[in-house]
Amino acid sequence: MVSMRGALHAPRSTHRSRRDRRIEHTQEIQVRTSMRRRRVATRTGVLVGFLAAMVVYPIMGTIAPYANAAEQLPGVVIGEAPTTATAILGAAPQFESSDLPLPSIDDGSTAILTSADVPVASSLLPDCDPTFDPNMANGRLSSDQLCQLWVAGEALRPDAALAFAALNEQFKTEFGTDICIADTYRDIYSQYATKASRGYLAATPGTSMHGLGLAVDLCRSHASGVYYSWFARNASTYGFSNPDWAKSTKYEPWHWEYLTDGQY
Repeated sequence: MVSMRGALHAPRSTHRSRRDRRIEHTQEIQVRTSMRRRRVATRTGVLVGFLAAMVVYPIMGTIAPYANAAEQLPGVVIGEAPTTATAILGAAPQFESSDLPLPSIDDGSTAILTSADVPVASSLLPDCDPTFDPNMANGRLSSDQLCQLWVAGEALRPDAALAFAALNEQFKTEFGTDICIADTYRDIYSQYATKASRGYLAATPGTSMHGLGLAVDLCRSHASGVYYSWFARNASTYGFSNPDWAKSTKYEPWHWEYLTDGQY
């Protein structure tokens, strides 16, 4: 009986052992497969991160803000990114914005009119002698102490006249016409008349910048809008200014004064 039982149970023991081995083998395969997948996933993630950090970000971060400038650089082909090695080594094209405004004619006039410029300005007013007596009495300038402008009866002190003539040339380049002038030098009698008609808006006779031949009143048509904006940008280049008082307490956008060296 005992031998028969052993004979019956022996095959079963062998059968279970093979099944266990198959199970164990299957589990080992699954473990190796899972580990292989993890390694592949890890390597893929590292590679993707490397590409993003070394290639995509430099390209998008550099080219995108300056797309308009890329096509102007030599050796750059639109639609082709630099190689990975180029990006890593730092030899990728460096782009700069091309949206800078070009200088206009006005912006090019940056030097204040100096004595060296007088011969050029003198050609605009050939009868104007740039020399003058600095000790002029307000409102009592003689005709030979003034230079006539392009408007009959309007005159300024020689240095102011030459500077204003140069400013007028720049104005004509922009607008195609001379600066419209309403008033310039006022003798002492004209100052009294102006004070009587305009009251506190006029300077005390004998103290007016007009009486020194250093002030210009523009026509109202040239004292507003695009004309005033142009004067505000360019007049100081030639020594003229719309005084602070003419922008506040006494609003006179048409009144411009020539600033001598001692007044800057």
